[in-house]
Amino acid sequence: LYQRGERDLAIQFTRMLGCTPIDTPQVNETGSTYICVHPDDADRDGMNNVLYLSEIRPTQHDLEMQMKRAIAADAALSQVVEAYRHKAEHLPYGIPHFGLRFPSFESIEPVLQSLETCRDPAMRGRYTVMALRPDDPRALSSDLIQAFVYTDIIASGLFCLGQVIELQAQRATA
Repeated sequence: LYQRGERDLAIQFTRMLGCTPIDTPQVNETGSTYICVHPDDADRDGMNNVLYLSEIRPTQHDLEMQMKRAIAADAALSQVVEAYRHKAEHLPYGIPHFGLRFPSFESIEPVLQSLETCRDPAMRGRYTVMALRPDDPRALSSDLIQAFVYTDIIASGLFCLGQVIELQAQRATA
């Protein structure tokens, strides 16, 4: 999903993730069309290995607005939500997420470079990247690059909690 008025931002963000977004002719109840997001530009199968983006529906939007008001009004709730967000951003292990697998270190590095050096004012403060390269002591393996992107630009759940996206590539073996 993407938030109201943020279709172009969501499309731009999926491109930064290394994906190819393609608009579809299918209109949903918001009046906008679905967007197929293809992790592999060479594979544009609209039914397999694809993510779908669409505008947040009124019922979820209303829920999110009520939740924001409740979080702002309740100090204890605000504290636990902030703790969750902090974990999602800094220690995302165990936080619900989806992943995109890249075929090589060479294919993931331009994506990480784009995310890590983005200066677009519309993106400022809307996502963070924690990249664990093989030389990082926190790395799971010396044969793996893992990057955790935390954002509120797109979500498969509640925007008020953010979305974790894992980007991953394995070192090519000889």
